[in-house]
Amino acid sequence: MKLRYRLKNFLKKSPYQLYEILRNSRQRRIDSIKDEQITQNYFDNNKIYKLQIGCGENLHNGWLNSDLKPSEKAIKLDAGKEFPFNDDTFHYIYSEHLFEHLNLSEQKTMLEEAFRILKKGGILRIATPSIDFLFDLYDNPEEHINQKYSKWAVDMLPGLKDVRTRGVDSRFYHIYVINHFFKAWGHQTIHNFESLSNLGDSAGFSKIKKTSVGESEDPILRDVERHGYIIPQEINFHETMVIELTK
Repeated sequence: MKLRYRLKNFLKKSPYQLYEILRNSRQRRIDSIKDEQITQNYFDNNKIYKLQIGCGENLHNGWLNSDLKPSEKAIKLDAGKEFPFNDDTFHYIYSEHLFEHLNLSEQKTMLEEAFRILKKGGILRIATPSIDFLFDLYDNPEEHINQKYSKWAVDMLPGLKDVRTRGVDSRFYHIYVINHFFKAWGHQTIHNFESLSNLGDSAGFSKIKKTSVGESEDPILRDVERHGYIIPQEINFHETMVIELTK
């Protein structure tokens, strides 16, 4: 019955809709083959396995780079769904300014899947905005770094154009910047260290610590962040927290 129902619906579609279905199906097969080739080549040519989730255009040498909308040199990976890797595969996993784009369910899935595919002693490193910086921006807008951050945001971000052009008093820039931050770029869930640590603990991670952009006790994880190439590094340092979770 299900097959008959699906066939009936399929035949109801216009020639153009059928063409789109077939074209998309073909493209998925092509993408799947590409991902398999990239993945196999990576494992064949590396001894330490490192996965970057949400790479965008930031392709790291020596890492298996992945993204929801990958380039030709990266594989497709949805961070909020089951990962296509075996248990205990990777030594390191890293993501930068991705985690805040996931809802709570997706964040828990990412942490659980990262835990599953990491080897014992493997490390997950996450760089993500801290909600604490937004609270500090609200509580202490007169501090130099907060004034600098608010002015930069109002001057540079398209989503704050009205604040620039409508003559808003600069004393209140921080109010608009905070509102914008929660809504912009597809942000969904922003954490502080304690709340993110709690999720990591529930996923099974045994050791969780906070560090800073570019810093790590593990030399492989030093200077991996690249968000400071997109926005000023001082701004990146101000808004970003980095957490390392060990299996």
